[in-house]
Amino acid sequence: MSQSRSKVRIELTVLGERIAVEAPKPPDRARLDELLPLLHAIDNAAIDQSVARSGKPISCCKGCSTCCRAQPVPITPPEAYALFRLVRALPEPRRTTVRAAFADRVQRLREAGLFDAFWQRDAALDRDRARSIAQQYFQLGLVCPFLENDACGIYVERPFVCRQYLATTPAELCADPFSGAVETVPMALTPAHATLKIAQSKIGTPQYSIPLVLALEYAEAHREELERKYPSEELARSWIAALAAE
Repeated sequence: MSQSRSKVRIELTVLGERIAVEAPKPPDRARLDELLPLLHAIDNAAIDQSVARSGKPISCCKGCSTCCRAQPVPITPPEAYALFRLVRALPEPRRTTVRAAFADRVQRLREAGLFDAFWQRDAALDRDRARSIAQQYFQLGLVCPFLENDACGIYVERPFVCRQYLATTPAELCADPFSGAVETVPMALTPAHATLKIAQSKIGTPQYSIPLVLALEYAEAHREELERKYPSEELARSWIAALAAE
């Protein structure tokens, strides 16, 4: 890893290919979310390698928004805080519209009796119960608050899961993701898992993903711990090591 005044450059090997990525240099001491641009750059390069390795055409394209209209879209706590800050910085009236959409989705989760299932994560939750909860969520049809005209309104800042979920089967199959018929590109890296590990090691408590629609609520409730700062170079190196270990 090398640094200039404004950029960080990293070279690494993904699927046997040497790649180099650059990202804006974070502050000397940074919050976890301030390292996300670097992780996004690494992830984007790894995704390109993974897609090339798969050799299959991608069905996902602008205007295909099935995933955005019902999926839980699991995000990590640092991503939740990044989205919290992004929404705060939106110009009006877009900010009010987006915040209202988030509030609506949270209320509908509460009314469906699903809020606590996502907010108070049960460490003993088994696969069958998790699948049942995800299916109940899917049936609510909670549209992502950032969806605009069937396109992502935060495409550059979109979460890891949105970047990596690339279907290679016909798009119409995505209307029923629980059928087992949807196939996706196998990814070389799992940055969301690495992010949870790093967040847990720094914050000191178990970290879990949450549905994107709970991002603002979660970030506000955990603001103190998510605003902590760490030496950014040490943080970046630890994060990259966690990525390599996945």
